[in-house]
Amino acid sequence: MATPVRGRSSRAVQAEQTRQQILDTAQRLFADLGYDATSLQMIADEMGLTKAAVYYHFRAKSDLLHAAMIPGLERIEILLDTVATLRGRRARAEHLVNGLVEFLVDNRQYAVMAANDPAAKRHNLDEESERLRLRALTLLFGNTPTGAERVAFYAVLSIVETLPELVDLPDDELRDALQTTMLRVLRVPPGVG
Repeated sequence: MATPVRGRSSRAVQAEQTRQQILDTAQRLFADLGYDATSLQMIADEMGLTKAAVYYHFRAKSDLLHAAMIPGLERIEILLDTVATLRGRRARAEHLVNGLVEFLVDNRQYAVMAANDPAAKRHNLDEESERLRLRALTLLFGNTPTGAERVAFYAVLSIVETLPELVDLPDDELRDALQTTMLRVLRVPPGVG
């Protein structure tokens, strides 16, 4: 008589671990070589798998990129949920900037890849990204932001494009520079109550 198994079977756990390893390998190769220059065969070879094994978990290379981006989008969504609970524009702006900066520093190599790789930009989950951008803009400036507020907001977002030029900065220096600059652009003076 077979004993009932609690939770997932060992086969399901193994499949999820393999899927995650494929995703981790793909992310590293995308960051090192670029999205277009990385093939599914390269990912399979790197892991000692067949290309068919990679296809079993991801039907297309774009599915890998999509899966790699989902945790970041979820992290931004959680950040925006927290920002929505705060009162006052300054508190919201500071929390949003601090959270965004931590995200960028923690995911520096992927942010650099996304900023440099035109193929990664083509597959950047435009609808979800745009929804999050509009939500952040509304949280900071309300439903009818002025032209100047919109320019400031999108200027802050474009700072991500500068990360490839800042790879030499240690994390603490990059963190401080990003926070100071972003808050200045959003006209949130540091330490002013």
